[in-house]
Amino acid sequence: FETRQVEWSSTFVLTLAWLVLILSIAAILLLMALIKKGEASRVASLFYLVPPVTALQAWWLFDERLPLLGLAGMVVAIIGVVMVVRKPANKAG
Repeated sequence: FETRQVEWSSTFVLTLAWLVLILSIAAILLLMALIKKGEASRVASLFYLVPPVTALQAWWLFDERLPLLGLAGMVVAIIGVVMVVRKPANKAG
């Protein structure tokens, strides 16, 4: 069990500011702007990119393994999002 006492340090304050200001407030404002600009289903499809991006960041920053099956899943997710987000081509004629 731990106490509820917080040890304030510059690293803690900067991390807390990043979590509150960028990951919470800015992310919600960006989400609202995207919804206002386009269709909600297209914006919602972007959430499927969170796991692949997180896995790539873990590979890059923490030297985690990326198994072949995981990479295949990433490709499938990215292709699915591209199919939903891209605008249909206008058919002439």
